[in-house]
Amino acid sequence: MPHPSSQRLMELYNEMQILLEREEKLRRETENLLQKARKVIDPRDEFNKWLRSLEGKTLKQKQYEYQDGKCAYCKETLRFEDAVVHHIIPISKLGRKANKPENFKLLHPSCNLKIGTQIIDFD
Repeated sequence: MPHPSSQRLMELYNEMQILLEREEKLRRETENLLQKARKVIDPRDEFNKWLRSLEGKTLKQKQYEYQDGKCAYCKETLRFEDAVVHHIIPISKLGRKANKPENFKLLHPSCNLKIGTQIIDFD
């Protein structure tokens, strides 16, 4: 007959295995839920919706005035209608945190394409 302490040790080991299996199952389920949530909350879609809002349009106008109607990259004259909002630190690096006014500059579309996701010092 096994010693009572070794019997208890086996019981504890079995309980631990069950708990580890439950933890792993919960971890997988949580990861699946997070992946689904990431698809629903797309930072770029969120930004584009905001930019079409009154708040977004107002901020773009204020930024245009602050930049004196000039492209923040090439410093050439920029028509308001052509101005695109560039994320200084890209959405791909910061996600939703990139969608803050202090992370925006107005650029020509061609300047925005030229920069892409590079991080440029605009000062």
